[in-house]
Amino acid sequence: MPIVVHKSQLKAAQPQAAPPPPKTPEEEATARRFSKVVMNKPLRRGEYFGLDDPSSRYEITEILGEGGTGRVVRAIDKILEMEVAIKILAPRLVRDASSLADLKREVRITLSLVHPHILRIYNLEKSGLNYMIIMELLKGNPLSRLLSQAQGVFEPDFSIQVVQVAASALGYAHRHGVLHLDVNPANIFLTDDGVVKVIDFGIAKLAGGGPSKSDYVVGTPEYMSPEQARGDALDARSDIYSLGVVAAQLLTGRTLHAPGVAVATVATTPHPPVQGVTREVAAVLECATAFNKEDRFADVEEFANALAAAAATRQDA
Repeated sequence: MPIVVHKSQLKAAQPQAAPPPPKTPEEEATARRFSKVVMNKPLRRGEYFGLDDPSSRYEITEILGEGGTGRVVRAIDKILEMEVAIKILAPRLVRDASSLADLKREVRITLSLVHPHILRIYNLEKSGLNYMIIMELLKGNPLSRLLSQAQGVFEPDFSIQVVQVAASALGYAHRHGVLHLDVNPANIFLTDDGVVKVIDFGIAKLAGGGPSKSDYVVGTPEYMSPEQARGDALDARSDIYSLGVVAAQLLTGRTLHAPGVAVATVATTPHPPVQGVTREVAAVLECATAFNKEDRFADVEEFANALAAAAATRQDA
């Protein structure tokens, strides 16, 4: 799940994090109410959302997922008589005029990305106090779920194909001046038809909130580039780093930094050496995830092609 950390909160990583304070009864009740137990179960009309106006264009039928930027639901577009997905954005993403302007800009940018392997966005709408992004409904599973089901490792050929397709989508976005900023297995989706889709372009950037996003670190720590963890200016090489971590996980079953790694560790400490793959593949992954961005591939598709070529050698590690 993406996290948002103000740069002033970045401190040296501690060997053991202090346990979180106990939840209040109200927090426990809220946690139970919005627990993942309700995922993929039918909703009663208007449940949780206040979207119970019979004149609404959309009839929400199911919760598909939720995270730091909002909740995704399945719905029926009653005018077009088709199913769609709706991302109901967390209120903090649109808490003031500046945040709303940022949201509109990011949605406009995402609407301009027309690529077979990028999730299609249909519109931004408002219902009551809720801002919603209307999207194509994908039927299948995110890589994160498939990794869990596969106990962490995919066949090399499949893994390379996924990386190449994701790189094609990211490369297209990069050529249009768009960074993803949260490339991770939860944001790479494999449909039931076998189509890879990259989702949630631009949404991670919005999670920083406020007029000074450079003061915030946004992303998923295990997949975050060092410069992203530091809150530095970013370019396409940050997404290349993140896709490199995804590639390493698909091929070895492990992320390069341990799950739950502190943002401060990512910002200051190179990841351990890549293991469990051939020397040629390891060299490509090390280049893609180099601590200094100047040492990485300059183009995401160049990285994917180099990875495919290295994997084709089939030499022992």
